[in-house]
Amino acid sequence: MALKYQEYKKLDLTQIDKDIQKFWDDNDVFTKSVDQRPEEDRFVFYEGPPSANGKPGIHHVMSRTIKDLFCRYQTLNGKRVERKAGWDTHGLPIELSVEKELGITKEDIGKSISIEEYNQKCRETVMRYKDLWDDLTRKMGYWVDLDNPYVTYENSYIESVWYLLNELYKKNLIYKGYTVQPYSPAAGTGLSSHELNMPGAYQDVTDTSAVAQFKLINNDKSAFLFESPKNGDVYIIAWTTTPWTLPSNVALAVGKKINYVLVETYNPYTYLPVNLILAKDLLGKWFKPDQADASMEAYAAGDKLIPYRVLSDFTGAQLENIDYEQLMPYVQPDDGDAFRVLLGDFVSTEDGTGIVHIAPSFGADDMRVGKKYGMGSLTLVDKQGKFIDAVTDFAGRYVKDYKNEPDYRNVDIDISIKLKEDNKAFHVQKYSHNYPHCWRTDKPILYYPLDSWFVRSTAAKDRMIELNKTIKWKPAHTGEKRFGNWLENLQDWNLSRSRYWGVPLPIWRTEDGSEEICIGSMADLSIEIEKANLKLGLHQHAPEDLHRPFIDDVILVSDSGEKMKRELDLIDVWFDS
Repeated sequence: MALKYQEYKKLDLTQIDKDIQKFWDDNDVFTKSVDQRPEEDRFVFYEGPPSANGKPGIHHVMSRTIKDLFCRYQTLNGKRVERKAGWDTHGLPIELSVEKELGITKEDIGKSISIEEYNQKCRETVMRYKDLWDDLTRKMGYWVDLDNPYVTYENSYIESVWYLLNELYKKNLIYKGYTVQPYSPAAGTGLSSHELNMPGAYQDVTDTSAVAQFKLINNDKSAFLFESPKNGDVYIIAWTTTPWTLPSNVALAVGKKINYVLVETYNPYTYLPVNLILAKDLLGKWFKPDQADASMEAYAAGDKLIPYRVLSDFTGAQLENIDYEQLMPYVQPDDGDAFRVLLGDFVSTEDGTGIVHIAPSFGADDMRVGKKYGMGSLTLVDKQGKFIDAVTDFAGRYVKDYKNEPDYRNVDIDISIKLKEDNKAFHVQKYSHNYPHCWRTDKPILYYPLDSWFVRSTAAKDRMIELNKTIKWKPAHTGEKRFGNWLENLQDWNLSRSRYWGVPLPIWRTEDGSEEICIGSMADLSIEIEKANLKLGLHQHAPEDLHRPFIDDVILVSDSGEKMKRELDLIDVWFDS
């Protein structure tokens, strides 16, 4: 007997939904739509997994509708479309949620609560709303295999990630490096470059900017700069939008071919005579024409019109290796030279003074040019975003408002005030600009020196750019502009995360880092454990749970017989999921 369409006397969408769902369930339509297609003609679909520690929203319905369209289209074309559901169970969102529930911060883990207890709470929390998700999935008619999902915290899934990491490792595409990376003090972990490119990561902020005066030392190298000035000391001035980095300054960078001038004038805060070095092209940014016409001799402290005159000019090449006094002498670097003028290929005359203040701990260009010249470094801010005790005037103060303190006072302001009082600031003002924020905490990031493991993404950069041009992006500018520009500026992927709940990096190293091994499977791990047991007299077994802290306890042995411990990092959840 032929099937008849159900007739309805009035429009009742809710009842129609229920009737269609019942028909699908009673006749096992989804399973048949898969089983009736040939196995040799597959369209493979693994759902980009949602996280069940949050409730589903209308945006999930929209994105899943699009996913479902592709799968149904391929089914109508006769393909076998097995749809694998999944659950994204690791990463920062879960950890921050648990910390909020427990009333703790990252610093409490391992102290007031053990890593094992903390991770168990994460495991319990992450599937909290699974029933709501399953119910919505069925109600919206989204066909996906909910009975056999992949779950990213299960050992079998972690093992599959280890396999992929090991394949990259064997191709020399994973390495360890000490570099300046985006770091989120609020989340307590480094971030990758693509996380900074997420919508909303860059926010408009207004910060205190400062032009600092760095006093030159009069010696054979700098003697030519002291020939013209009659009064006052000679300074080289540099502009920064992050005055909190000034205590960590170890060098200044100038452009080799940029023309600079020595200007005689008076400091606008102390009224003392000063002689300032800045780029000739930027003279008009800091001095107005009528100031050049004013009399140097007639100036009196407090006059609104501060005179200036140009004493001499020279190129950046002539300033190379000139010495200056430390701006804020709290601590001196012990890992290299300090307080010299360097040449930098990144220096321009687009803004500022044409001179860049160099703090190798807080800038990638800074670290690169610092290493080239053998300069040391000062990391005077800890990983919580606070000044260390050695910075006596500002010890314990956050460089950004990471704790939502009601009486938080911007430390940049107080640093600028101190510089003004010490005749070390030429100009202080508010400055509006884009600044990167952590995509999960919505707090400012810092660029911070970290030991991190990287995927050598740049090795495939040219090929990815080539393949991107073959994709029919809709709208076109999405691929050509946003994604295309990101590929053009591709950096190696910072894989490391200094957290607790996630896929552990499967790399073990000797204490001196001379020998290491990457594990690609549970079988490999068991074999290496047996080797270590035999050579080191241990009695270990592969842990039943591959998460921290259990995997951290596993000791392996190198070919030379040295103990190897696991690198404590987790991997970026964007690789994981």
